[in-house]
Amino acid sequence: MSNVIEVSVVIPVYRTDPVKLQAALKSVTALQIPYECIVVFDGKPDAALSAIMDEFSGNRCIRALTITHAGVSAARNAGIEAAQGRWLTFLDADDRLIGEGVNALVYFGESVGCQIVQGVYLKESSGLYERCALTDSTHLYAGEQGIADFLAATLEVDRGVALAWSKIYDRGFIIDSGVRFDTALSVDEDTLFVFDAVAKAGAIGFNPVDAYAYQRHEESQVMTFHEDYAARVRVALDTMKEHVDSCDDQQVQHAYLQHVVFYVLLLMLHYVFNAANGWSAEERRRVFKRILDDPLYAHAIRKARLNSFGFGKRLSVLILRMRSYALMKCICAVRDRQLGKTKR
Repeated sequence: MSNVIEVSVVIPVYRTDPVKLQAALKSVTALQIPYECIVVFDGKPDAALSAIMDEFSGNRCIRALTITHAGVSAARNAGIEAAQGRWLTFLDADDRLIGEGVNALVYFGESVGCQIVQGVYLKESSGLYERCALTDSTHLYAGEQGIADFLAATLEVDRGVALAWSKIYDRGFIIDSGVRFDTALSVDEDTLFVFDAVAKAGAIGFNPVDAYAYQRHEESQVMTFHEDYAARVRVALDTMKEHVDSCDDQQVQHAYLQHVVFYVLLLMLHYVFNAANGWSAEERRRVFKRILDDPLYAHAIRKARLNSFGFGKRLSVLILRMRSYALMKCICAVRDRQLGKTKR
């Protein structure tokens, strides 16, 4: 039997429901290739989480390490440093890997010669499934234009590329290139990691196999209001802009404008019209206007191409271009109900 570890699965854990962690670990054990699973506790685990790890103590492929609480990016970085596999993949503690799909990604990456391979992920919500795929067939992104195409897809809305998971990464490439998660960011850190990895890669593959199941639990959609959310979004977008500018590619620049507009929509939903903020109507209008007057946001709203936006997002952007407070308030109220945030 080969001692070579084909894939290292990194699971960052912070106050996760033990039952969900158990399901995540069970999904890892379905892999049919040599693997290791590194559970990184972001802070000392409680007794219930420790009990889950004890349940898997007989599996020598699964191990845990604990870091001082520093956030998901620090936990993932610790997993990168500890990993020993040929390939590296990330699994959130309340999601599941699809073993056959991951096996297929590894085979594809080895046979074609990629530094990154993207698969399909499934959104699961209340028993319903949505399949998120970049294309319908296998594809290799290589050369200057191919890399630019994938960089743009990373920033474009609704392409399913921006998240760190549902991919495998050549671990040696990640280590040697110095790509890591930015621990200074608490917003958009996945996108920046993927963008940096793609920018330094020579070839990225896409294989339309189901490789990851994202558990979209309705309770997770409840968004606690944070006064500093707008500031954290702006820091993330400014950081991303520096990396985008270093590419000097017009296609990527246009995609960045879409990315900015997407975050303006999030600001409207989770910040301006978040019922938990306690603001008066006058204060909401003031913040609404301040966001639309911000030069970065104003330029993106005016100039962004909406080709990858779905109908709902296109409508929302048109409303922003009209600067209609009343219509945006209605859109956010509808979206709020769709996410299950409003209880009746």
